[in-house]
Amino acid sequence: SSDNVNFRVHKSILAMVSPFFKDLLSLPQPFHSEFVNGLPVVQFSESSELLKCLLSILYPVHTVMPNSFDKVLYFLATCQW
Repeated sequence: SSDNVNFRVHKSILAMVSPFFKDLLSLPQPFHSEFVNGLPVVQFSESSELLKCLLSILYPVHTVMPNSFDKVLYFLATCQW
């Protein structure tokens, strides 16, 4: 996230529920890819709050929604990729 919060997720779940993640995760990784605790890192410019909302919709967990109108608009714009 843009505020340096990491999320541990499963590639298979993200690829199953999102064509965007399926395509992203199928791309070859650069030789000097970043790793944290032995796991590959994919950088996003969005905040951890927005990514948490997005992941809660994609993942089979309790959904978390943004708490302001501006954040909802930003969230919806991000979902239109």
